[in-house]
Amino acid sequence: MTHSGQDTMRPQQLHDTLQEEFEYPVDHTMVIAQTGDNIVDAPDVTDSETVDEILVSDNDRIYETTGDLVESIYGNLDDSYIGRKYYDDRGANINEGDYEYPHDDQNQSF
Repeated sequence: MTHSGQDTMRPQQLHDTLQEEFEYPVDHTMVIAQTGDNIVDAPDVTDSETVDEILVSDNDRIYETTGDLVESIYGNLDDSYIGRKYYDDRGANINEGDYEYPHDDQNQSF
């Protein structure tokens, strides 16, 4: 999704930005009113979402602390925010015969 003209922040900036923005506790309505249009950058910018889009399922929530709000945002981020899915720069840490696990054999770093 492409957004233009809004403030953007990286996921690593969420805590500091949201701590400065609000006095806690704060409710979902206030968060959306003040920061809902802000974009949280995904590794691929075209996958970035606004705070409103990320927190759409939290409609009646009250966030007691900055940590509660940040955890809720992180918990609602989709897979586009995790980078290469199943990437492992150390190789398998378990015996492959023990159980099936998702992995990416092509992108291992040695």
